[in-house]
Order: sequence, then structure tokens, then C-alpha cells
Amino acid sequence: MLKIEPLALRPDLLPSVAGWIYEEWWRESGDASLAKVTSLLQPHLIPGRIPMTLVATLDSCAAGTATLIARDVGTEHWAGLSPWLAAVYVVPRFRRQGIGAALVAAIVDEAGSLGIRTLYLLTVGRESFYARLGWMLVDTVGGKTVMARTIAGSQLDGAGE
Repeated sequence: MLKIEPLALRPDLLPSVAGWIYEEWWRESGDASLAKVTSLLQPHLIPGRIPMTLVATLDSCAAGTATLIARDVGTEHWAGLSPWLAAVYVVPRFRRQGIGAALVAAIVDEAGSLGIRTLYLLTVGRESFYARLGWMLVDTVGGKTVMARTIAGSQLDGAGE
């Protein structure tokens, strides 16, 4: 059974999440070590706020992660946009089972509960995946695509009316 919960409630999974993020996005860049990525994730252990990382488990096996952050690496060109969905990762053996889509939906729900009306993401080559989930194209520069998702039902909807 698929379960998605905040990393703040599953600190035992911090080493797995840090390892996935390091291997997927940081190892080849040489800009960070596994220890640095682990350190960057420490603030994600405080519940109910940005930055927030969610973890998916499938039948109690760590299966994937997604993050809600104020700024993402590589988004400097879009400095006025915030917050960002980032680091969506599913362990290869668990892919094509809807876990990535479930993680994205869970981050959107969490963002809405925090009163966020629009969420952004940066992707290279995964535009069609996110478009199927309701994300819209914002901009493309240098092969990097920014997409946005309006969050209906955020806590701010209807405020002041």
C-alpha cells in the first residue's frame, strides 16, 4: 500500500532521501557531497512549513520523494517565482506505478494547505508528465522549462470576499 508522509515524520528515511537526491542531481555536478545534501535537508525535518519534503513508501519500502522549497537550484532566471516543486524522484523499481504523480499531487495539496495559490517547477524533458497532471508552461530558456500549477482551494481562496 502506498503511503506518503512528511520527512519530518520519517527522519529515519533522511539518509535514503539524501542519497537519491545526491545521486540523481548532485554527484555529477561536483558542487556538493552527500553530507552537504544531508545537511541541506535538515530544515525539512521541521513539520508544517517550507521547506518540506514528502516521502513515499510502498509496502513499507522507501519508494520516492518530492520537495516544496522557496527557491530551486537553476531557477535564478525566474527569481520572482516562488515556491517550487523540486526533487521529484521515484526509485527505479517502483516507477510506472503512479508514485510520482501521487507525490506531485501530495505536494500540491500541502502547498494549498499553506495558502499557496501558485506553485512552480523546473524540468528538463519531463514536460509531458507534468502537463498530464495539470501543470502549464510558463517559460523555456536554454532547455530548461518552467511550469506552473494554480492551486484551487488554497486556504487563501475566497479571503476578503
